[in-house]
Amino acid sequence: MRVALATVGTSGDIRPFALLARELVARGHEVTAITWPVHQTALSLPGVHVETAGPHADPARIATVAAEAAEKGPMDQVAVLRDVHLADGDAHYRRLRQLLPGHDLVLLHSIHGLAHAAALDLGLRWASVVFDPVLLPTRTAPPPGMPTLGPANRLLWGMLDRMLARANGPFDEILASAGSAQRGLPLFRARSPLLHLLGCSPAIMRVPTDLPASTEVTGAWADRSAHDPLPDDLRSWLDDGPPPVSITFGSMGGPATAAIDGAIQLILDAGRRVALQGATSLDSPNLATIGAVDHRPLFARSCLVVHHGGSGTTHTVARAGVPQVVVPHVGDQRYWADRLHRLGVSAKPFDVRSLNAARLAEAILTTAADPARAVTATRLAAQMHDEDGVGAAAEALEAIAPG
Repeated sequence: MRVALATVGTSGDIRPFALLARELVARGHEVTAITWPVHQTALSLPGVHVETAGPHADPARIATVAAEAAEKGPMDQVAVLRDVHLADGDAHYRRLRQLLPGHDLVLLHSIHGLAHAAALDLGLRWASVVFDPVLLPTRTAPPPGMPTLGPANRLLWGMLDRMLARANGPFDEILASAGSAQRGLPLFRARSPLLHLLGCSPAIMRVPTDLPASTEVTGAWADRSAHDPLPDDLRSWLDDGPPPVSITFGSMGGPATAAIDGAIQLILDAGRRVALQGATSLDSPNLATIGAVDHRPLFARSCLVVHHGGSGTTHTVARAGVPQVVVPHVGDQRYWADRLHRLGVSAKPFDVRSLNAARLAEAILTTAADPARAVTATRLAAQMHDEDGVGAAAEALEAIAPG
């Protein structure tokens, strides 16, 4: 099978596709990965042909956009994220029209509206994938932030679709300029009627009972290969004391930097150690500042992880079996923060726009010292242990391959 994988966004949107690309190659398939130039290296794996399309956004730009979106309400966030996804949209769409033909199947990230339009215009066989269930219409739950109306929840989903459609103007204009026949496509929520994958753990998400037959919950797209070794200096630091509080906010920007630094200082004052992925002006032998590392061995050696609630980080921490404190910034992060709290592995989530150092530090210290949270986190990890979301996704794609 010749399969094209089309994805855009933050690093959290890219890593799952890299895992799937590796799995498909191992199964003997020809894989082309298509993404923004900034993510080319992340997808450059043995046997994977990588093509770039789209704006030349760098990590600093992505972090800036995330920080800007984090300071706004949900509908304004849609507009901010739309504008970065549609940058150079005319050329991006035309490039996709050049790259996608010749593949038996296209798997596109549901947030990739331009790839959605190109696949439809070209008449290609396509599937979609999303790594959260936030915008999945269902009778069993209302849209995020809306009151439940029971069986009438579908009416609320229709209302949400109409609200989100108000942001579609620039998308339609780009498609018209580029020569696409598509109009009114659902921005950030493409769903293939052939196969729509949810790369999420059913142990964490609330699985609706009325999913279409074409929708498949695969389990988390976790990296099940041997982990990369931690840097020698970090491993030595971990060996020298008790498990630290690990703090990472992924690709998110820094609207809460001052509050985070204040919380770190209070945690250090309380005698805890901290491993921070990022920069800080603080200095202490009990504070390790680290760069890019494999999160799996780090989280496994932590007493608690503080993070932004991205789907990838959420699932990685949960598989590590440690408690969490979540500071959601944008999009689906609020959903994961709420789910973790309801499952009993996390403290009540914090709003990044009103983050307070003292309250954050108190929640971290209290959660880290709570044995019930640790037991619940261990139990959740056991429930997820046998999930092979990447393998399930590959099998589902093979099942719909032509012939």
